[in-house]
Amino acid sequence: MKFPPELLLRIIDELDDAALCDLGCTCKDFNSLIFPILFDKLSITHYLREGWVSYYRAPRYTLRVIRCSLPTRKFNNIQYYFNKGLDHLVEEIEDMHAIVSRMDELGELLVSLSDPDYWAVSEAPGLDETQVPQLTSEEWTKVYLGLLTAALAKGCINAFLSGGERFLNYLQSREKTTTPHGALTGTVISLRERVLGYFDGTFRYKSPFAGQPKRNLHVAQYVEPLPLEENTVPQAEIPKAKSDKPPVVKERKKQLRLLKWVEFFSTKNKNIHHAETAVSSTAGYDSKNSKAPSPGLNHTRAKNTNDSSQLKTFAPTSTRVPPKPRLQSLALHSSIFLTSPSFLNWTNQVLSWCASTLTQLELECPEAPSRIWCEFLSKLKLPSLVSFKIASGLFIEEANVRGSDILGFLSRHPGIQKLSLHGIQVSACLSTMPDLGKSILPNLTEVTAHPIWISWLLHNKEQCPKLKEITLLTEGYTDTSNTFEYDAMDTALGEILPRSYNLDLIGFKFTCARDHLDSWLQSHVDAGPNSILFSFIDTKRLRIDWADYVRLINPASRLDLVAQVAGLFPNLNYLELKSLLDVPYDQTDNIPPVIEALRRHSPQVRQVKINEIHPIIDITDFQSLEKE
Repeated sequence: MKFPPELLLRIIDELDDAALCDLGCTCKDFNSLIFPILFDKLSITHYLREGWVSYYRAPRYTLRVIRCSLPTRKFNNIQYYFNKGLDHLVEEIEDMHAIVSRMDELGELLVSLSDPDYWAVSEAPGLDETQVPQLTSEEWTKVYLGLLTAALAKGCINAFLSGGERFLNYLQSREKTTTPHGALTGTVISLRERVLGYFDGTFRYKSPFAGQPKRNLHVAQYVEPLPLEENTVPQAEIPKAKSDKPPVVKERKKQLRLLKWVEFFSTKNKNIHHAETAVSSTAGYDSKNSKAPSPGLNHTRAKNTNDSSQLKTFAPTSTRVPPKPRLQSLALHSSIFLTSPSFLNWTNQVLSWCASTLTQLELECPEAPSRIWCEFLSKLKLPSLVSFKIASGLFIEEANVRGSDILGFLSRHPGIQKLSLHGIQVSACLSTMPDLGKSILPNLTEVTAHPIWISWLLHNKEQCPKLKEITLLTEGYTDTSNTFEYDAMDTALGEILPRSYNLDLIGFKFTCARDHLDSWLQSHVDAGPNSILFSFIDTKRLRIDWADYVRLINPASRLDLVAQVAGLFPNLNYLELKSLLDVPYDQTDNIPPVIEALRRHSPQVRQVKINEIHPIIDITDFQSLEKE
């Protein structure tokens, strides 16, 4: 039956986005008609054309639309900031998981849980229990790790994962104060068992809800099995609940109809999850009731599959070859990956799986305790590692990474070329720093660290012979009684000076302005030719990083100080002002004052670069253009 166009348009106008998604999944004609309308309405076309699923605070159902539209397959990069709200968050993760499963391969993955963290801290505590769907921390961990695992199994090359610790803390604290609705009973496979084995080809997925009555839960029992290995254990059908459904699961009725159609056109799901007899995930596996024999069955044993002793010890495995790792860069900007036991197991498994391919590792887990760092770093072995970074956020609450632990890690990774250390425990003087008895980091070319660590690295003249770039890093602390000692900067400059002839660039990174930054700059300006900076006659390139926090132009006196300090380098030719908050990426109004200050106090400087997005400015040309 064909609808008149006028009636069809009237129907479309009356439907909300969720209903339009359902309608678009009924047939190819509706799919080609409905989803272009939704694409335009939700403004999701632009980045898809460039191969990206990239959104920040996207409207609801954005991922659902991308998931259900048949033509949207030609993308291989994801950059997504998940929205706040428990039900919305898990719904988005489910849709994202399905999108990843449809992709041929995944290049870059950037996901952030900053908004859910904010929701958990600021909004969730004021909500009544009836306003928040029931979700346990274990269920959330399973859902989120399932998405991350599926992405890595698709050949992800670069992964950046941030946030989530505040959200997980909220779920855990709610579990302590309330009794979960419809708590699970019976034996279920532990979360640790589900996490381990993801990447070594022995993954066995068993739903923790199989064989249990349907709960008033919005998501967890409908999470698709992870795509790394084919599921050899038939899954039990979940019986319908006898009780009335609460409002939070009304949307699930539409999702069930949607999922049936998604399974129909998704080639990834055509030949899996079929079983003639549904069995409990905790029951034994009977090969007679399955179309394919179990790959884990020992055929030399007795053929009596009804033997209870065999059923208890049987562990089904898959003969499918596990995916080859392609991960080259991994950034973990969340303490959850080290503080939560399940996430820590997953992190260790990932790093073990991709050890041969991983070249860049970045860790920002400031809340991880020293004992976790010690054990984690002592077992970590990445033979292909080229770039390593440990960060602690903008301000350091407590330095939990011990110097001995980081030195032990560095001594086992001689291939590191780029190193950045922030928030590492340091000693007050070099005499108390640990001595390894041998030189380390023979291939190091770039280093950013606390001045005391720079002094320690350069104290041994045979250490780091290939070093080309050095950046001295200041540190800000949440405890205002702890101040950064700028005397360490001058000590480190004294160690750098003998090597300055071999360096391509010297840099300073200022993360805090309250600890006598201007006084230190002024001391060198007052010293003039007697300043140690005046002795760097071979330095032609200087970088000053302001960490998107410290201002340069306001106050104006700091701009003059910086220009005068740059003028102390006799042969400086190039100056880079990085992460400068005073010059937004879309504005250039504050560039002329910078150029004018450099012209007055640093006449030897010919070129300046302000922030990453702006091109290199030739000071002479800029002046002539200004006069015109």
